[in-house]
Amino acid sequence: MCKKISIIIPVYNAERFLRRCLDSVQNQSYSNWECIIVDDGSKDSSPAICDEYVKTDSRFKVIHKENGGVSRARNTGLSLVVGEWVTFVDSDDELTLDALKHFIESMERYPKASVLRGGHRTVTPTAIGKDRSAEKWICTESHADALKISEETWCSGFIWSTCFRKDILEGMRFDNSITWCEDHIFTYQCILKAEEIVFVPHVVYIYYLDDTYPVGFGKNLSFKPISYDMAIRSAEGQRTVKFLLAGDNKKMQQMVQQQYEATIRFAIYQSFFTYNLLSVINLAKVYPFITTKNVIRLWLGYQKTRIMHTYKVVFNKY
Repeated sequence: MCKKISIIIPVYNAERFLRRCLDSVQNQSYSNWECIIVDDGSKDSSPAICDEYVKTDSRFKVIHKENGGVSRARNTGLSLVVGEWVTFVDSDDELTLDALKHFIESMERYPKASVLRGGHRTVTPTAIGKDRSAEKWICTESHADALKISEETWCSGFIWSTCFRKDILEGMRFDNSITWCEDHIFTYQCILKAEEIVFVPHVVYIYYLDDTYPVGFGKNLSFKPISYDMAIRSAEGQRTVKFLLAGDNKKMQQMVQQQYEATIRFAIYQSFFTYNLLSVINLAKVYPFITTKNVIRLWLGYQKTRIMHTYKVVFNKY
């Protein structure tokens, strides 16, 4: 099989990590790929690094555009793909050496599959996490089962360890107003369209997470606080598509509702970056599962995190 895989990489001020990411693409054991780099208005040396790879390897392509956010950048990449399959990489992460090879094997094993879900490894400055992937090859036509397995294997809705057949991406785009968990909504919408979903028993992706920043700072937002309004929109979007996937499965419906409530609590936490405690208590009144006591507990956690972050900055403890 010699199918071409298109790789989309949104880039914004990623000079510290970008070479590591692009090298992991260039060194793939499977060579029939194109890599579309979307430079989203970077102010550092990222544009020059992108141009360097384009000059030395014709499989790389770069688009330089004004800053518009990670969702808009990925949408730009989607409009340009020529491969039969599409996957995504974040500019501060990397693919494992055989990532594309494992996806190709999945296509050969399951020719009707539209979504391939690989495993990942999380790395922080202080630890290397456990590998997360399916224990064996799994192919399912059931959307509820696909949702269940995605959550059980910690694939969740991540796009960066997932490969999509191009035809199911027709008409699919990321919501430009959401840049937190926007990939979860997109991935699950694609699964909803898929005839078969395959889980790959291999780690295909290495996810680097900076654990020194406060909870609630977005990785793709230049470590800015995630806004309350956006977190709410993300929570609603995720719940809508997950309920469609769950169908009549009562257990999965319950799981979706629990995840929704947890995300709303996160959104309430994020509101402390903008509103005072009394205002947040009033915001939370529309949610019957959140009490004033819950809000105060979240506020105390927020204050503790801010103090710890300030201490680390002042005393250079990062």
